[in-house]
Amino acid sequence: MLATAAAVTALSGCVLLPAAIDADAHAFARGEVADVARGLYGEGDATTIEHYARAADEALGRYSWPVLIGYEAYPGASDEAPVGRLQFRVVVPSPGYGAEDHVACFWSEFDRYGVAPGPTAGDTAVAHDLDCPPGAQKIDPPVDTSPVYVVPEGTEQVVVDVLTAAPPDATANAIVAEVIARMPQPSGRYDVAYEPTAIAHRDAIGFAMGQGDECLLVKRTASVVEVVHAPSILLEPGELGCQPSTALRPPEDLRAPH
Repeated sequence: MLATAAAVTALSGCVLLPAAIDADAHAFARGEVADVARGLYGEGDATTIEHYARAADEALGRYSWPVLIGYEAYPGASDEAPVGRLQFRVVVPSPGYGAEDHVACFWSEFDRYGVAPGPTAGDTAVAHDLDCPPGAQKIDPPVDTSPVYVVPEGTEQVVVDVLTAAPPDATANAIVAEVIARMPQPSGRYDVAYEPTAIAHRDAIGFAMGQGDECLLVKRTASVVEVVHAPSILLEPGELGCQPSTALRPPEDLRAPH
């Protein structure tokens, strides 16, 4: 009787061993996907699933096995609701996990902040099981066609020339119109020029175009035209900003904060 029970136990162990190995491989695969998904939290203005697909594709280069196999947008999603899901496939090599590679697929949902339900959620809450589509293969992420705002190369010299030649009674609108007419076209496929702005204050003219690190400031005072330089932190929104009034500020206002 004992011998029979022992034999059954031994046989049961042999039967359950592949399933246990498979479960370990599946848990490992899920953990890999969950790590990728959690790592995308806090991407900033990631308001579309296409953005997350591009970010995931870049992040996946640091992992050995997960690949992006699909993405799905949720049309009409509200600000606080998920914007869509990403789909992943993981192939866990057989060494250490059994005779055959373990193939598993998962999906993860993302809202405007990152992976749902959050960056501290466990693997099973972040990476959900998905029946692998037939022939699922790695896909390239969608091309980013959103505008890239730039100050076109050569614009600085155009502004200097325009301000130098402008009459004493030149208006801000006239300065802006002349710069736009003469400004080089952006070179990138999706590049869009920042909107230039100017102010005319008594005998001074201030010009601004761009934002932060890419901010062009030029001023004319007493017929002297000067390109103004300031720490980029002061040119961000909420600070002095990339404004024509900033160009006309005294030099002591444009020093780096301590």
